[in-house]
Amino acid sequence: MGRVGRRASLAAIHAAWDAGITLFDTARSYGYGEAESLLGDFLNGRRAQATIITKFGIVPRPQPAWRRAAKPLVRAALQHLPALRASVRRTLANDLPPSQFDTHTLQTSIHQSLRALRTDYVDILLAHEAPASLVAHDDLIASMQSLVQAGKARQIGIACTQQIAAQLIANNPPTLNVLQFPANLYTPAEPTLALTTTHLKIANHTLGGAIRAQAAQARLAALINNPALDITLREKLQGDPDTRLAEIVFASVRHDVQPHSIIASMLQPNHLRANLEAITSTRFSANEVAQLHGHLTD
Repeated sequence: MGRVGRRASLAAIHAAWDAGITLFDTARSYGYGEAESLLGDFLNGRRAQATIITKFGIVPRPQPAWRRAAKPLVRAALQHLPALRASVRRTLANDLPPSQFDTHTLQTSIHQSLRALRTDYVDILLAHEAPASLVAHDDLIASMQSLVQAGKARQIGIACTQQIAAQLIANNPPTLNVLQFPANLYTPAEPTLALTTTHLKIANHTLGGAIRAQAAQARLAALINNPALDITLREKLQGDPDTRLAEIVFASVRHDVQPHSIIASMLQPNHLRANLEAITSTRFSANEVAQLHGHLTD
């Protein structure tokens, strides 16, 4: 409900569900506050088979009518003029509301999320892009825990950077047992993330965004003809560049942080199905991925 509209969003969710994906990650702020409602509409009658992750802490600003009406026009313009995406992305980044981590925001947010998602509970509730200092907010942590006791959230945790996740693992806060963090070719992995067995680990932003993926594809094409690379590995790199890059990315994430779940943002059903095949691929060994990692990163 941001970069794509309702029809394309539902097409992607349907394709995911039909392919066996039942975990959906959303947030109060996604889609300018409209993403949860769309997911709730889709999961009506399917809730028992689904796992829902949502987040609080970034409160969506109310969208005036003219801006909601302009969204389809902006989407259409970006399809024909993709160079404008960077400018639009900067504008949106500057327009993000500040994070709000307090008990009032938490209670208001979970109430709105449950209503939008048309459910009595969420499986995982995360503090959205929260700082490490969150764990010092005893009243907020207690309020999050009370939601678990009330059955409104099955588990609670934090969506943060890998560095903050590593700090939380070291401190081992007993209530925040879910960690969601970016993991891709472009984020050096914190070694402790692969070792911990005390937290549920969710790797997100695995594809790194379209701009970085395009740069990595160009480097991948050059590696096929790089005589410094083992011939067997170069042969494995041949084929569809999208598929090969996805196989390397997902293998890297699995090896570097050993997540329990991987979340990759996908808007087109054909990309979704291709990435599902790539995520289960065993084409590249851990040693080969390590060799490629340095060639493909920034």
